[in-house]
Amino acid sequence: MVLKALRQPRYAALSVLMVLVAAICVLAGSWQIARLATKAGANGDLRRNAHAAPSAVASVLPLVGAGRAPSSLKVQFRTVTATGTFDADHASLVRGRTQDGDTGYLVLTPLRTPEGTLLVVRGFISGTNTGEATPVPQAPPTGRVSVTARVEPAETRNDAAASLPAHQVESINPPEQAARLDEQVFNGYAELLAGQPGVGDLAVISSPDLSNPAGGAVEPQHVAYIIQWYLFALLALAAPIAMVRAETRHEQAHDIDEVPEPPPTTDSAWEAERARAAKLADRYGRAVQ
Repeated sequence: MVLKALRQPRYAALSVLMVLVAAICVLAGSWQIARLATKAGANGDLRRNAHAAPSAVASVLPLVGAGRAPSSLKVQFRTVTATGTFDADHASLVRGRTQDGDTGYLVLTPLRTPEGTLLVVRGFISGTNTGEATPVPQAPPTGRVSVTARVEPAETRNDAAASLPAHQVESINPPEQAARLDEQVFNGYAELLAGQPGVGDLAVISSPDLSNPAGGAVEPQHVAYIIQWYLFALLALAAPIAMVRAETRHEQAHDIDEVPEPPPTTDSAWEAERARAAKLADRYGRAVQ
């Protein structure tokens, strides 16, 4: 009965529309499945990077110009070691960075190694409450040092060094640094870990949050979206059936309300006739036989 009713013109168009809506919801749910798989894979790669044993920087980061820059999933959060000397003359302050709610600068200093120059973030310095327009960080140690640092991928936007005050940049762009230094530079940068030579009185860069290192929506949120979209698809498919059933019940109830009362039975008619005869007998004083 339901299927027959759904073929009626007034329900056919609604059924087609709801099937289309259900298909869109299924596609959205499937897209969320793909996003969940991508997010889980990215988080897994970054966690593995963070827990990998320290490696020499030359085995993790290529030099600028030696092929494409490595993807963040391949190198981000890797721990590397490097030995060389800090180039204090070419140190920079990277503007507009925040840490623990404070806005300030990253202190960027090139470390010259035999394999190439590594751009090293020695730490963070606040841009507020310093009493100076531009803070002056402590100088790096002189002489040969060995450091352990956490890798971050190269930033690709222009560092705007030419339009900013001396020794200030907007980003850490290895190709632009390499052009100014006229040296081979590793295509990425590294943040010094706590206790390393060069940190001094600077604030150590905070460790990454590995609960959702890829950022964006957390994995359980994608699962919730998947369930939500597939439930919407089921509701869309069920809507025309529910409407047909509701209307059928309403019509059946209406038909019952309009059923006429049945004519009196023979017994009822006989009783009515006796009652009428009794009234006539009372009126004329004759007994009912």
